[in-house]
Amino acid sequence: MKILFLEILYCYLPTIIIVPPLAIPANALVISLLLFKPGICCTSEIFTLQLAIFDLFFCFIILSEYIRFLWLPSVESANFVAWSLSQAGGPLLLCLLSLDSYIAVCHPLVFLRLKVPRLRLSMCFVVNVVTALSCLLMKYSRPLRWKVIMVLLCCVIAIISTCSVLILRSLRQTGPGGKELHPMKRRAFKIVLTSFVLVIVHYSPSFCEYLLRASLPSLLGPYSALTSVTYTVLSLSSVAQPLYYLKRTKKLPCRRGSAAETKTVTTA
Repeated sequence: MKILFLEILYCYLPTIIIVPPLAIPANALVISLLLFKPGICCTSEIFTLQLAIFDLFFCFIILSEYIRFLWLPSVESANFVAWSLSQAGGPLLLCLLSLDSYIAVCHPLVFLRLKVPRLRLSMCFVVNVVTALSCLLMKYSRPLRWKVIMVLLCCVIAIISTCSVLILRSLRQTGPGGKELHPMKRRAFKIVLTSFVLVIVHYSPSFCEYLLRASLPSLLGPYSALTSVTYTVLSLSSVAQPLYYLKRTKKLPCRRGSAAETKTVTTA
């Protein structure tokens, strides 16, 4: 039991040290910006808001579950339900963002008809239900939960990859008379491309680990060094997503010295 306790302790320790101190203020800033921004319910930023809420909850839940495990070490308390927020809720919301951008670029007339708050709120509700079910699987059926998450990640990566390719093809086609591309199309392409890169970087290691465990179950223990690395990379998505939004909207806080230097260069 002592060996298992140390394995679990060191497996989750990098995530506890790195992610919450960075992710909590970044996601809190994103949430405050979106809640006080006019017209949020008419844009895909509803999904961004939901994603920031998931990431913020993940940080608080993973901290509380880790402390609980230190206080009452057991196999049951080691099944952290917080991972379902990153492995189910996060990828699904990124998938919705990609689909939203694909419809906006490739089917603008359809996008105008679907640009209603109720539809996006309904989709967020479905994501919340799926994430809640994933949390239950994490707590009470860990082997089944691995299979469900593996299928979910596979579908999400496939959908986001397909959306990126279709948007790239659409953006290659210039407007009538060789006009430049519309700024909305450029912005949508950057959003989808960045989402695709983030999904590949953060979720592919976990997906590969699941495949390795399914094909060679005796090769890795439940809390190996590989698991620690994949969980850390996965949880870093809670930092990367809000920072990307803040950078894209130019709301990323900067030092006064840097801002003054930028102002001086602009004036010159």
